[in-house]
Amino acid sequence: MPSHELIYFDGAGRAEIVRICLAIAEADWKDTRFEPMDWPTIKPTTPLGSVPVLKVDGVDHVQSVALARYAGRLAGWYPEDPLEALVVDEMMESFNEVMSKAPKSSNPEEFKKLRAEFQAGILTQYATFFEAAIQRNGGVGFSKSPSIADIGMRSLVRAISSGDWSHINTKFFESYPGIMATTKMIDENDAIQAYYASE
Repeated sequence: MPSHELIYFDGAGRAEIVRICLAIAEADWKDTRFEPMDWPTIKPTTPLGSVPVLKVDGVDHVQSVALARYAGRLAGWYPEDPLEALVVDEMMESFNEVMSKAPKSSNPEEFKKLRAEFQAGILTQYATFFEAAIQRNGGVGFSKSPSIADIGMRSLVRAISSGDWSHINTKFFESYPGIMATTKMIDENDAIQAYYASE
C-alpha cells in the first residue's frame, strides 16, 4: 500500500472521514495538523489554495469528497454497487453544499436572523432530503453497509448538536428518526469507536 500524508487544520471539518477511513484501512499514513495561524504559510504550498491535501507517495491530491471516496474504498466503506455509490456521492456532495450555504455576517443581529432563515429553509430542505434517502434504505444508513456518507451524516449532526453552528437549534435533527438512527449506528460501530479511542 502506498504511503499517505493528510494535511488539514487541527479539527474534524472536511478531513475527518479521510482520517477515519485511513485508520480503518490500516493504511501507511501520517496525520499532519496545523493551527489557523499557520494557514497563510501553508496555503501557497497547496495545489488549489485549499485543504485537505492528501499526499499519496508524495503526490498532492485535493477535493474533500474525492479524498473521502478514495479512503473509503481503501477501508471498504464505499459501495461497489453503482446505484448505492451514486446515493453515497449525492449525500457527500450535499453535505458540503449545505455547509457552504450556511450564512455569515459581521453584524450580530443580522447573523442571527440569517441563521434562523437558513434553519427554516435550506437546512430543513436538506435534512428532509437526507431523511428520505435513509428511509428508502430501510431507516438506517444510506446503503446496505456502513459508508462514508453515514460518517458524513454523523459529522453534520454532531457539529450542530454540539453548538458549533451558531444560532442553529442544537436539537434540530432530533425530529428526523432516520438521521438519528444513522448517527447512532456510526457512534456504536466498533471501527469508529476504535478510531476515537486511539485519538
